[in-house]
Amino acid sequence: MTSLPDMTFDQLALVICLIWSVAIALIDLISYRVSNWSLLLGLVLVWPALLLADQRFQITLGVLAYACVALTAGLASLVGMGDVKLVLFLAPWLHHDNVRSPLILLMALSWLQLTAGVVLQRKLPQRIAFAPAILAAAALNMAT
Repeated sequence: MTSLPDMTFDQLALVICLIWSVAIALIDLISYRVSNWSLLLGLVLVWPALLLADQRFQITLGVLAYACVALTAGLASLVGMGDVKLVLFLAPWLHHDNVRSPLILLMALSWLQLTAGVVLQRKLPQRIAFAPAILAAAALNMAT
């Protein structure tokens, strides 16, 4: 009889975060929505997992700046409010000393998705799912 492999708390935390992130990204790609229930589930599962993975939770002026930029972009209808809530959800966990590479990844993935939409639909898409790019950029930020 086979047994499950031994899993450390760090690995379990990573699996929880990965499953939640993939689910959020797929739901956003399909429906262009990030629901409040998804973020509430993330609050209950992902935040404790991030604490187990030794990620730093910080409330600083950098977090306030991220929140203000995200809220302004949402109110100006540049991004959806679900994406704003996702950025606000992730902002306290971001490492503010290393934001250049994740921002480049965020922009590159967004442009790639926009380009794919133009190629496949032969017109500019009316909506774009930013959650996959936001989550990938946040994962890169937390990994470095």
